[in-house]
Amino acid sequence: MSKRYFINNLDSPLGQEFYSQLVKEETEEGVHMATYTIDDPNKMPPKGFKKILKRYKPKLSRKKMLEECDVYVYDVASATQTDLDFVCDIFRNSKTTLEEQKVLILVSSVLTWSAMPDKVKPKVEKKPDEEQEGEQQEQQEQQQKKDEAEADENQEPKEDENQDQEQEQQQIQQQPINEVPEVIEYVPWEESDYKLRSASAQYSQLKEWEDMVLSLQKENLKVIVVCAGLIYGKGELLFQKYFKKAWLQQPYKLSYQPDGNNKVPTVHITDLVKMIVKVSESIPESNYIFAVDNTQDRTQKAIIQGIATGVGSGWIEQNDDFFKDFTPEEMDCFRLHLDCKPSQIFIGNEETPSDFEWHCEKGISVNAKKILQEFTTIHKLRPIKIIMESKAENMRFQDILTMISDHYRIPVINQEQIFKDAQDPNYVFPSEIQEDFNEYWPTIQEYINSQAPAQLSEQLKIYYKVIKWRLSQNDCQNRGFILQNFPNYFEEADFIFYPNKQKLKMKKKPKKKPVVTEEEQKPPQEPAVDENGDPIEQEQPEDQQQDEQQQEEVQEEEPQEEEQQEEEQEGGPKPEDFFPESYIVIKPLGKTDNFEYNRKLINFFSERNLDAYFIDPRKKTNHDTFEDLRIYIERNGRPYNYLQNEKELIVLYFNLQRIKDLTIKYTRKQSISIWKEITKVKKDKRQDLVTKYTKYIEEQEQELQQVKQFPFRNYLMDFVVPVLNEGLVEVAHILPDDPVEFLAEYLYKRSFNVDNE
Repeated sequence: MSKRYFINNLDSPLGQEFYSQLVKEETEEGVHMATYTIDDPNKMPPKGFKKILKRYKPKLSRKKMLEECDVYVYDVASATQTDLDFVCDIFRNSKTTLEEQKVLILVSSVLTWSAMPDKVKPKVEKKPDEEQEGEQQEQQEQQQKKDEAEADENQEPKEDENQDQEQEQQQIQQQPINEVPEVIEYVPWEESDYKLRSASAQYSQLKEWEDMVLSLQKENLKVIVVCAGLIYGKGELLFQKYFKKAWLQQPYKLSYQPDGNNKVPTVHITDLVKMIVKVSESIPESNYIFAVDNTQDRTQKAIIQGIATGVGSGWIEQNDDFFKDFTPEEMDCFRLHLDCKPSQIFIGNEETPSDFEWHCEKGISVNAKKILQEFTTIHKLRPIKIIMESKAENMRFQDILTMISDHYRIPVINQEQIFKDAQDPNYVFPSEIQEDFNEYWPTIQEYINSQAPAQLSEQLKIYYKVIKWRLSQNDCQNRGFILQNFPNYFEEADFIFYPNKQKLKMKKKPKKKPVVTEEEQKPPQEPAVDENGDPIEQEQPEDQQQDEQQQEEVQEEEPQEEEQQEEEQEGGPKPEDFFPESYIVIKPLGKTDNFEYNRKLINFFSERNLDAYFIDPRKKTNHDTFEDLRIYIERNGRPYNYLQNEKELIVLYFNLQRIKDLTIKYTRKQSISIWKEITKVKKDKRQDLVTKYTKYIEEQEQELQQVKQFPFRNYLMDFVVPVLNEGLVEVAHILPDDPVEFLAEYLYKRSFNVDNE
């Protein structure tokens, strides 16, 4: 860049991109100047810039701008009325003389054309009506002569038929000639039509700023208005919400407004800066330049479809709820309809081709992947690719899996779900794989159910291709994935995570040989010749076609073998983009510590610098297990990925700990209260028992006191002597061998009935 630039508001998006373009040149000293949106006296000028001018020093700024700058760039998106008045006053001042060529560039927007209808193609002068009638009569006479000549060659028709034909021709001649309705053709607006432009009320100020700058007329001053399309790229400005929703696939389908057929001019911010530099270095004759990309289909629907295909799910629809978080200014941009033609300076023509180096010439639809790479780089987005393995399928493993999936917004993929989707007729699946998959699905299902490794076959080639296709989709490539209990064997991991193009190449199905008849067994005849003596091309036999196809296959395999040899010399084949970065093994939740590891698979990843991470969740809560896994997954740095920031995670962790402590405290209080209630019940039961025994003892004591009150002689006479006499009488009657023993037993038995008697 041979010019010295002044950039108004270097900290704006356009200013930052301008700075990135200017610093590419290696300069010993700064030569450019700029201002910031907010003046900061302590801020030093960046690399390549000589001085940062201050708005509160207008005289010094005026002097520096005139003496030490050649090109002045102002952007209406970040400039104010004061900024434009300041630069216009500098060049309007009669005392200001410009000894060298100066260029003032105002970067405007296509919104200044927001009220313009479609441009109608000018009408071409037509011939008079008389000439048209004469031409039609001549055509009719020529047609009549042709009809008469054909009639002479055939048999002579009957007189009645001739009369009928003459009557029909007379009727045709007498019919009035219907005028063909005029077809209105529309053509793109050109930059030379800028004096006809019209803006809607909310963007009328932008048009006034353009007119104010274009009105400047001074010797050695060139004023150029660069009318930029809707800007995209480098992290996105206007289309950021579209790219964010497509990257997250929330919602699954993108939406357009209202029917999507309006034409929206766009331009990449890098191309816009290059265009500004182009017009400042080689000054054009025109004062108004259209800075838009050379997109073939500018419709809003095509742009949104390009974003959905290159970044999101590939589906679009018309849904008003999609635009709830869009501002009115953003809605106006997407509703804009302007069909304009890019400037010839940037696209050229057949006679004078342009040397302009485009970054995204064909727009968003064609360059969606390139724009996505810029978007992910600036916003620090990267995929989180995980393999999670657990021998025990239980609810807790599923809960941990769901927590990681929800936190990182990545899909959980297992082979059952992949093949279930592949069988769904509504699922978008490559047609070249679908046919082979439908044919080999029973055999693939047998392999899955067998739970044992198998040698590579045509069926397994389809199996691996289907899985590789799923892992290469936008959601897995952008955000990542969790492979649940898959792959099962190191052979599967090798075929899935490494190219293996030569091994996975499908063999072409041989065509069935036709039955050879006796006529076909005859010796070949001489080649047929036409009237001029030239040989007639004949179809080759099928056997010969098969031989040619085999030769072509061999020729195709040779460069692939050379590629494999080169890879081996470079240190082995490189893994696929979806090679995992985390391998997690969750131990079973049983009581035993002994379980069988998949050591072959662990060694496979270990040899490729991916060591397995073993975790035992038995003595941990789900949240503690999740935190351990999160720290392991983010061991190489935490991606942005629109996740919760670490401060929110810390607050969430402390809240959970507080809830846990309160729960323990509440549980302890509750257990104490329950223990008190149980103790009280036991105490009450014991007290009741004590009361009962006390009452019984008191009754016994009362009876004893009553007995003690009787005289002993009276007691014997009333209770003992009568019973003793009866016993002696019984002894006299029975005459037992041991009278004393018999009497004692008799008195003992009668003692139980004393109370009743």
